[in-house]
Amino acid sequence: MFEKKRIPKLPKEVVDSKLKEIGEKVKEKRSMAVDGKNYINFAKVHHINYYTLARIENGEDFKMSSFLEVLNALGITPEEFFTGIK
Repeated sequence: MFEKKRIPKLPKEVVDSKLKEIGEKVKEKRSMAVDGKNYINFAKVHHINYYTLARIENGEDFKMSSFLEVLNALGITPEEFFTGIK
């Protein structure tokens, strides 16, 4: 039988820091978009829940599928987005 490998849990500070960094980058990319000056308008144009977009931009926890929808609306791949984030 296979032994289940125990993966250590990330400290809350690390998770919070990374979520904040991701949120700031989403906000930066969104504000550079032609229709992205206002997050509510951007969300409406791209059929994204504006509350979800705000949560992501504010560094709150989010669903990966919602995040991928935002990246798609921004026209960037996850690989492009995460360049420079460690």
